[in-house]
Amino acid sequence: MIWIAFENEEDPSCMLPYFYLQLIERTGRITYIDLNYTFPPEAVCPINITYIPLGYNYIMIIYVKTNNGVKGKYGLIINYNSEIINEIYLGNVNDYIIDSGTSVKGFICIEEHDKRGIAAWHWLSTPDITTGKVVELGSGEFSVPNLLSYTSVNSFNFSLVDGGIGYAYILRYDEMGSSATNDPNIQYWKIYVSFLREETYSSTTPSLIYQTTTKLNSIAFKSCFYNNNAGYICIVSLNNTITNKNQSRTEVNYYQLELLTTGSFVQFGMVPKEISNTGNFDLYSLIYGGFLVRKYYTNTMAMNFYILDNNGNYKSGGSFGPEFVNINLFRKNSTLLGVKETGNKLEFLLKPLLRLNNQGAEYDNPVIESTKPVVNEVIDSSINFITIKYAIQVRLSTANISIFQLNGDVYKSNLL
Repeated sequence: MIWIAFENEEDPSCMLPYFYLQLIERTGRITYIDLNYTFPPEAVCPINITYIPLGYNYIMIIYVKTNNGVKGKYGLIINYNSEIINEIYLGNVNDYIIDSGTSVKGFICIEEHDKRGIAAWHWLSTPDITTGKVVELGSGEFSVPNLLSYTSVNSFNFSLVDGGIGYAYILRYDEMGSSATNDPNIQYWKIYVSFLREETYSSTTPSLIYQTTTKLNSIAFKSCFYNNNAGYICIVSLNNTITNKNQSRTEVNYYQLELLTTGSFVQFGMVPKEISNTGNFDLYSLIYGGFLVRKYYTNTMAMNFYILDNNGNYKSGGSFGPEFVNINLFRKNSTLLGVKETGNKLEFLLKPLLRLNNQGAEYDNPVIESTKPVVNEVIDSSINFITIKYAIQVRLSTANISIFQLNGDVYKSNLL
């Protein structure tokens, strides 16, 4: 899906109050969504509007609107024919609205956490295929562990590949007494994580996945994503102050925090070589090994990117110029997609990224050695077993394997 927003010439931080979307299918056929709806000023200046795809050919546009003098987040549900199905209230302007990991399993609203670190959540269904109605499937709270002398500072959420979300809590130790002011770094820190899954519609008990052994100024999550080889990988930044001969400097280092959805810790390792935190950039751990760094420029879509190996050495790189209006990363096949606007035409440029490990490329999974039946073979009724041979020891987060059949529509893959 490509969202086309027209910039307000009088104020670049604003957009015109219209919504255009292009849905490009695998065959190359393009569906144009031109919504006959004018969004309110608070949604477009500054830009407070986004969208998520839902199942059964529905899309929900998420935007800010004022009702009776109170700003809130609303969802406008439309179909692929540019028809408005209904509008729903989602929550306060600071609430998070994320998909559940798979479009047919609905979406999740997470309220901003309070001073105690408690955040309420609501799991809402995909619109009914005939009525378009959305219903609440479950609700509850993410609650931080009740630890003496620890305060909840921040949280971070991420989607799970098989439906649901992970919710990480960052807690700071509140040291008392004179020793608290002697160190330029603030305190010790702990990270807990809970998981919310479909069907149970309840969050797991928070699990401790990391705690610092030295004092730090802060800890922050940069990204979390699924990795075939190691469950989930989160990139976190650790900020600390180094003092030497009455001079001090602040240093930011990045680490990979690997975990399973059982709440089990896998490992915590430093991203090789310090990456400068000047400017706007993204940092990803790649499925086929190494890291992708994407650096951006102010007031333009221009972007430089480069690949680092597992030791932090530069291996390759490239760039997209300011003429590109949209740039996306497809992690499974390790490819960047750039969309360039030329007059009334859109041009698409695919840039495959260097794979440091090309094993299992035909499966889009570097840890699969072979399958029986082989990939792309039709599974008929005479086949009683499906065999998957892995190149590594398999650690299943939930002791389950999900197998999907493809029917030509990426939004309608069916679970076997």
